Amino acid sequence: MPVLYPSSYSAKNQTMNRAAHMKCYVCNETITPLLIMKNLKNDWDIKRCPACDLTFVDPQPDSATISAYYNGMYYELTDTYDATKMASIRVAIHRYVASLKKYTKVHGHSTLLDVGGGLGYYAKGFSEAGFAVTFLEQDPVSVNFARTVLKLPHIIEMSADQFFKSNTTKFDLIFLRHVIEHAPNPGLLIQQVENCLNEGGILVIETDNNAGIEILFRPGTAKFYLALYKKSFAPSSFFSLLARRPFAVDPPRHLFGFRISNLSMLLKRNSLFPLESTCYRLGHPVYWANMPLPKMRDMVLNLRHGRFSKVIASIADVVLTPFRRCLEYLGLASGICIYAVKRQVAK
Repeated sequence: MPVLYPSSYSAKNQTMNRAAHMKCYVCNETITPLLIMKNLKNDWDIKRCPACDLTFVDPQPDSATISAYYNGMYYELTDTYDATKMASIRVAIHRYVASLKKYTKVHGHSTLLDVGGGLGYYAKGFSEAGFAVTFLEQDPVSVNFARTVLKLPHIIEMSADQFFKSNTTKFDLIFLRHVIEHAPNPGLLIQQVENCLNEGGILVIETDNNAGIEILFRPGTAKFYLALYKKSFAPSSFFSLLARRPFAVDPPRHLFGFRISNLSMLLKRNSLFPLESTCYRLGHPVYWANMPLPKMRDMVLNLRHGRFSKVIASIADVVLTPFRRCLEYLGLASGICIYAVKRQVAK
């Protein structure tokens, strides 16, 4: 579940968002933002900072619209426990821990805050790995699943903003997976995260890669985003998306699109210094394991039932994999992950 902030912030910023000049949320430069895509249904246009390439919605939806969108968003996924998903997350956690051990002493008493962790599968995985996990989530449907099905021991049901304003506890590690793109004020979020970290503590932050184009070279995601942008934005052709790269800004769901460069800049401005940065592809066994390549048995089954379009899409998916791996190597894949350490710099 993403991080939501009070309406006072959103209302205050609507005036700023509508101005011809504004301060960038990340680089803090006074800019005239570039129009990337015009919203045909309302005024939630997609724009970009010409100084640091941050991509964002301008103006932002009001907080009531955002809250309504997310309330119970994972309801359909709470019917049953997903053992396959949990198994893949356990593999991912093993890799996360291996990376963390390169930079800090990880032990049974290491405290970890999972911010906006959705249904809680990652929090469960870290808990099984020996971390003392605090699970922060405001969606009551997700919290109920985490409490009754996953049996997470320490759950805080409130918004991140409410938590950060009242919290006095420091954590060794903070896990911020695909949350920052939802936050109306990413600078405030990172500032609050830094305040909750122990000196020498580690932040693991992941988000969609706004510099990436790989999303257009997997049939399923290409179809999804082409339809999504065509429904509300112009221009929205394949080649327009390829050139303009709005990914994955999608109001009211995603309000920001980051790149390794501007996300690193934001972290450094808040005394969080990147130790390791990774660009990863859809279907990566650690960072995006819920989107694996199609299996042969599924392709055969679709062929037997005459679902030829699905067979063709699956073949294209497999054939394009080497190209997508090249995009990953070039920093043009769909996701980014940064491990950053809190370190005060003498002034």
